[in-house]
Amino acid sequence: MSLHDRYARLTPYEHLLPEESFADERFPLIRKEGRERGGGALSLPERFVLLKEAVAVLTSVREGGEDPRLTQQRGALLFHAFHFWDAGCPLFLLSTPVARFVVGTGPAEGRWSPALPGRAGYVQLPQHLFWVPGGEGTPPESVDGYFWSAPSPEQLSILVVLGMREDRPGLSVVPLPTLPLAAAGIWASLQVRPQGKDFQPSFLPGAGLEDLYALQAGAEAVKLSMRVFWYLDSFPGSVERGEGPEAGEGATGPEALEGVPGPEAAGGPVEPPRPSALEYRRIVLGERK
Repeated sequence: MSLHDRYARLTPYEHLLPEESFADERFPLIRKEGRERGGGALSLPERFVLLKEAVAVLTSVREGGEDPRLTQQRGALLFHAFHFWDAGCPLFLLSTPVARFVVGTGPAEGRWSPALPGRAGYVQLPQHLFWVPGGEGTPPESVDGYFWSAPSPEQLSILVVLGMREDRPGLSVVPLPTLPLAAAGIWASLQVRPQGKDFQPSFLPGAGLEDLYALQAGAEAVKLSMRVFWYLDSFPGSVERGEGPEAGEGATGPEALEGVPGPEAAGGPVEPPRPSALEYRRIVLGERK
């Protein structure tokens, strides 16, 4: 089994929270205030970040001298982290074979009605398989995965997470515009790029040798997420219980990862990624219904 698929890595949810008990202590206060206010206070990201308890959480996790733009990103991450927690922390690890399958295959136009695997969750992509182009003077970033939240039956919010790397702290997030859920399934069958095939990484030298993919715009991220949901809806038996790295290939403890090469960094191989402490489910190849 590839290192990419062996276990679920440390998630942005865990990265955001300073300690394990933080969510259970603070998030019920956000939920209580949001319900008291009503009017979409919990379901609309722009209203959620104005809640007094949400502001208190953002203040407590903010680093000194932080760029205000990072505070905005943390607000988007907090919105999805809250709904992830409220839904019971559903974490899915997309295996590499399924990732390659959904890149090349999706539903026929108009033949699939959106069906989500829950009202919120996080899909972790195979490590360093999907990339986004960098800005001026910045290198491309690999995509860790995406949160989805549908706290109301009419709307779907997606947050793409980039730059979860062992050789440096921090991460980046890209909030996508809220979609009407009834029309979201259309994205699974759209051709997004005006020229060329979707998901092809023309900006990555040597990407063809590694068979890597790119998300060059938010529309491709939406398309990918919708195809993952389509796959889960259309292929029963494609989800299995995940196990930690100690269960891989006959190993019996955390030492199972010793000597396993991690991804290449500027100075050579880096350590394998830290495993998530959350329970997770692995998305594997299954039979179509």
